[in-house]
Amino acid sequence: MTDAPASLDPTKKPAGAMTMVYKDYYFLQRWVEYYGRQFGREHLYILSHGGDSEHDRICQGANVIHLPRDPTMWRMERRRWGINTQFSAGMLRYYNWFIVSDVDEVVIVDPAVAPDLVTYLGRYTHAKKTPASLCPFGIELVHNPEAEPEPLADDQPILSRRRVFRANANYAKPCVLRKETGFTIGGHANSHQPRVLDPHLYLIHLRFFDFDRVTERLAGRKDMRAIMAGDRNADEVGRAWGKDLETFLALSKGVAVREDAELPDFRKKMVEEQQHLHDGKITFFGGGRTKSLFRLPERFAHVF
Repeated sequence: MTDAPASLDPTKKPAGAMTMVYKDYYFLQRWVEYYGRQFGREHLYILSHGGDSEHDRICQGANVIHLPRDPTMWRMERRRWGINTQFSAGMLRYYNWFIVSDVDEVVIVDPAVAPDLVTYLGRYTHAKKTPASLCPFGIELVHNPEAEPEPLADDQPILSRRRVFRANANYAKPCVLRKETGFTIGGHANSHQPRVLDPHLYLIHLRFFDFDRVTERLAGRKDMRAIMAGDRNADEVGRAWGKDLETFLALSKGVAVREDAELPDFRKKMVEEQQHLHDGKITFFGGGRTKSLFRLPERFAHVF
């Protein structure tokens, strides 16, 4: 990859990324291919939960770290975001920017603004004015098989076949780090203040991106939730996963009302309705989710 711009710390590499994964081979393949193009595979860090030879195969050229997996999955999310916090803090000794994401999430930049993430992040040149972390605009791809009937192809970008989405403030995660931080569970907030919604970055969430893959995956999530609950009521565990399948089946019947990547009114609502919790130390965006679906413009088709 190119050397860091002069405005960044020349002793560090421009950017890297990490994720933690259990199985999820399709998402991992896409994640590694995308961020490998952005940063180079040698700057990717994959925490293989439980250790998995298929992860090693998919991630050749990247850095795969095998972690033990507790079969009871006790406090799994708390442990996971604890290590994401600590691992990313260490990596920021060696990278100017470091992205922490789930394996079904990627951060992209509007291709009308910059050709890649390194170029875009290199534009943040003022050390004191540059935010400690950036929040991409969170969008969830939503697949309606009737509106987007073309199947996905391994040799084609996902956005060439799937561009219908709903905006979700919960997925405008503060995941693009310049300084170390403490993440909340799920990575939906961190300890940096103020919280900054970047105008040109997007977090693409693949939870609902393809009807066949989604229905199979979310059915498996229900089984995982039951294991995590153990002797407890399953409703008390993994709430974020509890109704995903039902939510998707309802959303998958929707159609986009227009092409629009900016959604300025929704972005404004996110900031104006943000909530400051824990004595102002943690901030969550407001706005919830858009009721309508939208479609990314054609210029995004080859980004990811």
